[in-house]
Amino acid sequence: MAPLVVSLTISHFVIQTGSTALHYSALPETRTKHCHSSRPFASINSNSLQMNQRPLTDYRPAIWNPELIDSLNTPYSYQSHGTQLDKLRQDAKRLLSSTSDPCLLLNHVESMQRLGIAYHFQEEIDYLLNTRIQPYSPDDHDLHTTALRFRILRDNNFPISSDVFGKFMSREGKFLDSLSRDVKGLLSLYEASFLGVDGEVILDEAKEFSSKNLRALLGRLESTSIDVAEQVKQSLQIPLFWRMPRVEARNFIDFYQKKDAKSSTLLELAKLDFNLVQSTYQQELKELSKWWENLGFKQKLSFTRDRLMQSYFSTTGITFKPQFSKARIAATKFINIVNTIDDIHDYYGSQDDLKLFDSAVKRWDLAAMEELPDYMKICYFAMYNLVNELAYDVLINQGIDVLPCLREAWTKFCGAAFVESQWCYTGYTPSMDDYLKNCWISIGVHGSLNFARAHQQGSRSPIANTPLHCLEDPLLYWSSVICRLNNDLATFQHESKTGEVVSFVKCYMVEKGVSQEQACDEIRELIKHAWKMLNTERRRSDLPPLMVEMCMDTPKLSQCLYQHGDGFGVAIDLTKDVMSSLIFRQIPI
Repeated sequence: MAPLVVSLTISHFVIQTGSTALHYSALPETRTKHCHSSRPFASINSNSLQMNQRPLTDYRPAIWNPELIDSLNTPYSYQSHGTQLDKLRQDAKRLLSSTSDPCLLLNHVESMQRLGIAYHFQEEIDYLLNTRIQPYSPDDHDLHTTALRFRILRDNNFPISSDVFGKFMSREGKFLDSLSRDVKGLLSLYEASFLGVDGEVILDEAKEFSSKNLRALLGRLESTSIDVAEQVKQSLQIPLFWRMPRVEARNFIDFYQKKDAKSSTLLELAKLDFNLVQSTYQQELKELSKWWENLGFKQKLSFTRDRLMQSYFSTTGITFKPQFSKARIAATKFINIVNTIDDIHDYYGSQDDLKLFDSAVKRWDLAAMEELPDYMKICYFAMYNLVNELAYDVLINQGIDVLPCLREAWTKFCGAAFVESQWCYTGYTPSMDDYLKNCWISIGVHGSLNFARAHQQGSRSPIANTPLHCLEDPLLYWSSVICRLNNDLATFQHESKTGEVVSFVKCYMVEKGVSQEQACDEIRELIKHAWKMLNTERRRSDLPPLMVEMCMDTPKLSQCLYQHGDGFGVAIDLTKDVMSSLIFRQIPI
């Protein structure tokens, strides 16, 4: 059987067999990439090049200072509220076991998921989905229940066919016109359609039919049911399946408490759980703030971004559960140092300096550091120490040597960043395929997930039983592609003015000969198809469950960060508010 590969066309990704496109199992070594440009590299004496001769960034200052972070305080803690939490969890378990009505159970499960408390009951939910909520029920006569059943089962990776929607379709394969005013059913159908896989025609039809009719009904809803209208508008803007789980929990708590048909037990548990998880986040952020100050980058490498808050917020999107503190802390440190290396490659480093740095990372020893200019020595030493310290922690606590994996993550990232710097320096615009082959690595998702995975403890699939060398897994690839494309759409305007880096938008415009507006529209379609590929790979992935979960959640983080602009580099007001609500503001109980 020929290997599975991917090639890029004008409107979508095409899965095919053969050896002429990008192999998932044999992704190219980005550090050996060459630019096809006749312009030679300049010869620059890095020791004589002063700071004010290099291009300067216009990054905004940090939005939260260390003093504010250090002053964070909350009355909530697992020590003082543990008994109350346990009681509410037991009450919620009884709620699940108190009914045999599948429809009611489906609504309880959905509420738990959207309130952010389903992780407390995953074993109970799995049991219900295995025994009491079957993929098909002859009693499902309404569109809402059928679509909700489909979405919950598929979202929990249970096999269910989109053929369950056949009874709502005509012989011509179109959804019945009689459904066009069923707002509840249409909204459920719309949300379910985003769990489609490549080639699932029924769900493509479901998305088109539901979105068209929901938009047509929106005007009437705004005058008759403001809450429902707001739900519809939010879903049309960003579907439930694409939302960052903890942010969705914060928003849904406000909506849920307005509902007449709600469970006071679930609502009380959700509020307490949110505040308790937030207390964990605050302690982690305080620890990281001290680490970042002590690292000295802000003083010694003042040209780089100070984005500790955005880096930490990103890790709550990668893995939000309170027991994974070490994973978030490790990934935050990785992301923060990655930002510095990225800025060195994009703005500050000469080509001679960058060649030295790339060579030193490949060698991975302190002797290689001696050849670097002082500003690079600081960065290299911090990176080297971080990897060794975290690998030592895993070795001591779990008995596993993750040093080769963590080194490989850095080597891959730095190699990809060096290729990007060559493209920018020579004015070379790569093909779209060449761009993605390199830039799915340079976005940093593979490194962040491997750092987080290496430090996830307390899981049902121990690290000892799973290999960490998964940089070339298709699930991780598609997760990274979505993040890269979302990032490029949000940052293209700013970066095109500064001439900072090549983006996929520019590659698309040049290769296809289209306008910027058309390129952006078609890239949004590529993102939709990349989500389908992510769903496809999820169903057949042999990665451990926690890694699968992180691969699925990370693109949701990118949707949150870049939905309204560059929420990472610039931290627009909407993103600031989301971060504040997640980490600073408690929910009144």
